[in-house]
Parts: sequence; structure tokens; C-alpha cells
Amino acid sequence: MYKEQAGFFRTALIAALSVFFLFAGCASGDNDIVSEKDHPDNTSNRIPFRYAKRLTMTEIGDATLIDIIKPGGAMRGLAYRYLLVPEGGAVPEGYPDAHVVHTPVEKVTCGIGLHLTMLEELGVLENVVGIGRAEWIGNPEVLQRLDSGTILETGMSNAMNMETMVELQADLAFVFSSGGEYDIHEQLLAMGISPAVICMHLEEHPLGVLEWIKFFGAFFGKEVEAEKFFTQTAERYEALERRIQGRFGERPGVIVGHGARGVWSTHGSSAWFIRFLQDAGADYILEAPEEYEENLISFEHALSVGLRAEYWVNPLYTAKSLSDLVEDDSRYGQFLSVRKGNVFNNNAAAFENGKNAFWELGMSEPDVVLADLVRIFHPELLPDHELKYYRRLVK
Repeated sequence: MYKEQAGFFRTALIAALSVFFLFAGCASGDNDIVSEKDHPDNTSNRIPFRYAKRLTMTEIGDATLIDIIKPGGAMRGLAYRYLLVPEGGAVPEGYPDAHVVHTPVEKVTCGIGLHLTMLEELGVLENVVGIGRAEWIGNPEVLQRLDSGTILETGMSNAMNMETMVELQADLAFVFSSGGEYDIHEQLLAMGISPAVICMHLEEHPLGVLEWIKFFGAFFGKEVEAEKFFTQTAERYEALERRIQGRFGERPGVIVGHGARGVWSTHGSSAWFIRFLQDAGADYILEAPEEYEENLISFEHALSVGLRAEYWVNPLYTAKSLSDLVEDDSRYGQFLSVRKGNVFNNNAAAFENGKNAFWELGMSEPDVVLADLVRIFHPELLPDHELKYYRRLVK
């Protein structure tokens, strides 16, 4: 019975990944980093990445070689290679396995809201002609263009409408990739559409997720803008880390997610989110580090841990009160976090249409998310910070 329930919930979770970005965990392991022997051109130059481990970028003359790296030993994730060539430029020889994309691209489609946020930060949001699911988007400009018909809804993953994709004649389609049955890149290639495979959900650090803005920027010739945005945001995050380092005492125990149909889901709270908790001075006690990838947990195990966890974050995404949680499952009323009033949900910030802003905007300002979590777990360290993405649930 548990396997059947887990299978059902796994299917639902993979669909939710498309909504939330993401969101499965990342296994540790050696990166299959491209070696210098893979670069026959003597003018090659590796573009530095500070946090992202799931891709590399190397300048090959005027072109850029991008490798998407699958975690060693993990089931999820897809290895892929691109060769970005400036329009009118010669394609470097020696990379037969690379998918060639001529840049800058002009028309693109996106899967989820975070893709849109990345493109907006780069100043190329007007290049978007298609979006996966309108109901999952909060960006007001995109919604307005959807209403006017200048952006079309394309569908997500294996539910993508290929007729619409062909009609749009996009140069590039930014698509989520898990390395599994829901991937769509092969079908896009068969239709003559270039897929831009994204697996930033596999990163181990929130700044690793953000550093994928360099991937987006490379297709538009916006490398300088991408580097500037990432560097400025990383500096704010790191400054907050230094400010609080060593100042908090005991780390409170924290659980994440909620249960349904006999399985507990952490809602995409994979390795990068666990790093948020660690940097904020908390102790994630629901899973062992090597188990982050699975992201599906026994409901009974989660309940037993929930009885003693001091804090609970990211519960049922619609919950705005403790009553909402207890009505969903009366056993939650026995949780220590519920009895002490230490439950916080990441649904405080919303767009005009009511859509949760955390998954669409939060990862573009991880320093603010970190500040929220520090204020939750160690309020004395940031007494003047007002929560932006999180709310305390009360009765």
C-alpha cells in the first residue's frame, strides 16, 4: 500500500517540481567537469563559477561551450552540452556532441516563474513568447501579455502543446529537466526547436541556484549583466552570513513540508533549501544529508520527528493559520512547533493575482530569504528585520 501511495505522490511531486522550480534534492558526488583535453582550441578560457556545480561555461574563441552536469551516481539530472555561437560566427570544430545555438536568441519560451524572473533581471523579458502554465505565474507584465495574446500558454513537460510551440517559432525553449520520463527536450529537437535544459534545482546552495542567471544571460549576450546581478546579490548574502556567524547558540530542530496520502513531501525543500536552514542557524532533522535527493519521506517518520521539532517551515502551502493545518490532520496539533506557535509558512508575499511570490521571486533575492529565516530562528540577531516571504501561523 505504501508503495502505491508513494508512487502516486511521486507523480504529483514531479508535476509540482514544474510549479516550484524545481524541486527535487541533489545527491553528492564527483562532478563530471569537462577537462582541458575536451577543448582543442588553444584560446579556451573557463568562466568561473563560485557556487553552481551543475554547469560549466568555457569560452572557445568567440563561442561559449556550456556543459550541464549530472550529479555522480544520481538518477535525476541530465548531462547535456551546448555550443553558443555569435550570429554570423564560425562554429568551432571538435565538439560533435554539442547542440549549436546561434546567439543572441530573440524569441524564447519559459516553463516556470523563476525563469521569467531571471530574464526580467537581465532586461529581456520582452523576448518571451510562451509560458508553461498561466495559472502558475504572478508576473503582472507577463499576465497582461497573455491576455493580449502576445504570449501563449504552451503547457509543461510531457503535456507541452507541440502545435503551439511550432506556431511560436521560438529560437529557444527553457525547460526543466530531471533525466526522467517527464523531460521534453528530445521532442522539441524533433520539432526543430532548441531546448535549453535547466536543472538548477539540483544545486546544493541557494547562491548556486541564482548563479544559473549566467546560463540565461549567455543566450542573450547578457553575460556582463548576469555577472553583475549575481555578484551583488552574493555579496549581500555573504555579508549577512558573516554578520551572524558564531552569534547564535543552540540550533533549533526544524522540519519542512507536510503529509498527504500516507507520504510526506518536503515541497522541493532540497539541498539548496537545507543550506538556507543551516546558514540561518537551524538544524534540519527530518532527513539525513545523503537522503535529500529522494524528497519523499514516510509519513509516520515525519510525524514522529514533528513531535519534537521546535520549528516547522513550509507546511501545507495554502495554510495561513494553525487551524488550517490541524483541520488537515488533527495529529499536527501534537507537534511541539504547533503547541509553541513556531510554524512559519512561505506564503506571506503574493502578486496582485494572489499567486505566491516565494518560488517566483524569492530565489532571485536569497539574501532576503536568509534574513527571514534568521529572524525566525534567532530573532535577537535581526530585531529590525520584517519578514517578507514568511508569516507566523497563529490560531
